[in-house]
Amino acid sequence: MAMHTDTPMETGPLREQLESLLHEHRTLIDQLQHGQDHFRQLARSVWRVQEDERRRIAHELHDGVGHNITALIHLLTESLAALPPESTDVRALERLRHAKAIAESTLQDTRSLSRLLRPQILDDLGLEQALRWLARTFTETHDLDVELSIEGDVQLLDGDRCTLVFRVAQESLANVARHAQAQRVDVELKLRDGLATLSVRDDGRGGDPATALARSGASESSGLGGIRDRVRLFGGRLHVDSAAGNGFCVTAHFPINDPERRTP
Repeated sequence: MAMHTDTPMETGPLREQLESLLHEHRTLIDQLQHGQDHFRQLARSVWRVQEDERRRIAHELHDGVGHNITALIHLLTESLAALPPESTDVRALERLRHAKAIAESTLQDTRSLSRLLRPQILDDLGLEQALRWLARTFTETHDLDVELSIEGDVQLLDGDRCTLVFRVAQESLANVARHAQAQRVDVELKLRDGLATLSVRDDGRGGDPATALARSGASESSGLGGIRDRVRLFGGRLHVDSAAGNGFCVTAHFPINDPERRTP
């Protein structure tokens, strides 16, 4: 029996069709990747504008409203000092003291809000000092033993990534303070082989990571979903590890630098 073999006339069109399909496939992948990069850059631009606005408002609160309240406290202090010790107008004296107490409390709240929006130390002294300040703040205000470890050169991170690390650490610590019932938190930042890794581990009650992320995405609880979205803007990923009674560990991985764009 004679065997049938494909002739060049038969295989040529098939090969051309296959090469054409492969070319279209590569083109579609390149277009999809380009679209993803475009929207990621757009989202990062929006996020950067939000951070700039936070910085502006924080500056206004600290240097504008804060200074005005400080001046008001000074005037109230002078008014109290000007009253004679034997003054019989006890009601006026008590009102001045009460007004001063309110002004002092308002000043503290204004400064706290300013630091929450955008801590000046992050812009003035950099990420490492800002993280150390954040650890001290949560240790003092939430009765948490926060230990900070930094490995690698923090100066490798640009301004956006410094803000990213700070926001992830800030939100993660806030989640611990609100939900974890923890006593100790370990915050670790590593920069190695072109990759930045930030982990926040607590010794609290733990829970189900999938449930926590789902509730966060549905705006029913704190911002794990927001943390994940921020990390993704920089080509990174978020990993949440937990079990009931064994605490939470939130780990963010992202490249130190943006990958070089391919030229068409």
